[in-house]
Amino acid sequence: MSQQPVSRRRLRLKIALSIGFLSVAAAALVAHANPATGYEISIYSMTPDRVWAGLIVAFVVALSVALASTTGRDRGVRSAALVLGGTAATVFAGLPIVRGYHFYGQHDALTHLGWARAISEGTITPFDLFYPGIHTVTVVINAALGIPLSRSMLFVVLLASLVFFVFVPLCVGAIVPKRLAVVVATFSAFLLLPITTISMYMSAHAMSQAVLFSALFVYLFAKYVDAGRDVTTVSAIGVLFALVSIAIVTYHPQLAAHLIVVFLGIATVQYLARRVASSGQIAGQTPVYSQLLFLIAVFLLWVSNHGFVSDTITYFFGSVVEVVFGDGVGAGSSVTTQGASLQAIGGSLLEIFVKLFFPQLVFTLLAGLLVLGVLVRWNRLESVRAETTYFVVGLSGLGCLFVIYFLTPGSKMYFRAFGLMMLFVTILGSISLSVILAGLRRRRSGVAGRSGHALFTVGFSVLVILSLAAVFPSPYIYNASPHVSEGEISGYETAFTNQDEGVGIVGLRGTANRYDDAVNGNAERMRLHESASETAFDDGLVTHYESDRYLVLTSTDYQREQRAYQGLRHTEEGLNSATNKPGIHQIQSNGEFNLYYINSDSE
Repeated sequence: MSQQPVSRRRLRLKIALSIGFLSVAAAALVAHANPATGYEISIYSMTPDRVWAGLIVAFVVALSVALASTTGRDRGVRSAALVLGGTAATVFAGLPIVRGYHFYGQHDALTHLGWARAISEGTITPFDLFYPGIHTVTVVINAALGIPLSRSMLFVVLLASLVFFVFVPLCVGAIVPKRLAVVVATFSAFLLLPITTISMYMSAHAMSQAVLFSALFVYLFAKYVDAGRDVTTVSAIGVLFALVSIAIVTYHPQLAAHLIVVFLGIATVQYLARRVASSGQIAGQTPVYSQLLFLIAVFLLWVSNHGFVSDTITYFFGSVVEVVFGDGVGAGSSVTTQGASLQAIGGSLLEIFVKLFFPQLVFTLLAGLLVLGVLVRWNRLESVRAETTYFVVGLSGLGCLFVIYFLTPGSKMYFRAFGLMMLFVTILGSISLSVILAGLRRRRSGVAGRSGHALFTVGFSVLVILSLAAVFPSPYIYNASPHVSEGEISGYETAFTNQDEGVGIVGLRGTANRYDDAVNGNAERMRLHESASETAFDDGLVTHYESDRYLVLTSTDYQREQRAYQGLRHTEEGLNSATNKPGIHQIQSNGEFNLYYINSDSE
């Protein structure tokens, strides 16, 4: 090939990259110029279309250029394409920050914000918490940058995503030192497969951030076992491995317990390999025995001061026994109930499964193909046989945990195990996909090869869109955004400040307790505020309550019930009618937050 066509091709790639960087910059600027002015039911629909257009253009350009940069001379162009893709993914993951959200995350996230506030004010210490990782980092960011705690915690969520984006491709590169594998893994990481919006969130949630952070842990594992007999390398990586193990435990001990299950399986494989196949690839790798023992020791030391762990283990295994012997009800009944609710508002379990889990299903199938190739001893997979074996054994252990959690009544923790499983599936699926794409490239001189390459680019772009469309909760998946507006949080602050001690607060779906945690930084979770039931509204609030109450209704409540849940429990008309009855008086309002006084003596 002459130099002139090569130069022209490289020039076209650079022009495309320039367009991509301009697109992502424009998208970020437009998003920042259109901040949220109140509660937003969906970050997708409320973000200007120009933002999405810019991000899509940037991503497609990044993917196309990265795949087109096939030679060693294209290293700079390829690296720029990966940076472009990472920038687009970062803007997406950081949209709540870019668009000026006061806070993003309800329920657990609000309690986490309260604990961070308590640490900042000195009313509790990090050691008082079972998992102080995200709270401590939040306080550090707050102190270093001087930004509010609520925004500092949003940066903690973004940082966890960045760790995932960086270390998934680095992990794949450590296993398969090929340019194409790293490219595929980079864009696969952007799918954020561990985030399902069911027990795994893109908001402040200790387990979610811990799972994303564990990509660093798995990367160090891949480097550690492949260090061979180089004592210096083993020692250096081993020290980092141990430090990250400590961080994993403090981020969430439950994740550490899950990883212990994974590495018990890996250590067993290594032990058996040294006994059965001493000349094999696994036998020649560095054993993880010492690292496993260190992780177990740190885990036991940390949880020894928390009775929560033993209580949780007893509860889960007791529940499994009840289900097995017919005395309990597992998660299957919850799925049935949710299916009925979905059907009542025009949805279905199949629809929600496709929206939430189709990308995960695709990558699980890809990982399955890789495992099949290893089992039939395909020569092209010889170099990844050991790591594939490790991860499959680890996935088997996590699968057992998934079943245990699934059989536990009222638990959604099986999706926590599922989230960690998706980290390993992302890695294995990326390797499988890179092998498939490499096969297409070997045929690229033919029509089938070129068509297959183009189809791959289009198909993967669609897969990214499908995956990221379900990362943030929205009515698209019959859910409401956990956006917390400044007006809402300030409304709660005023209400709690002026509350009469003898008068309780009621709200929809138990949200008042969480806002109390966030505002007051409670060391222990607030559980005194009540949740207003459908019966209370049907009977009449004044009649239903025997003593006076405050009733909180927010813009979030109205939009969630009407637009996300489509009036399943409450309608806008019903809520307005209930609050316009005699004996109910509006005493506070700021457009986002409404507080009513229910006078029970008026009946």
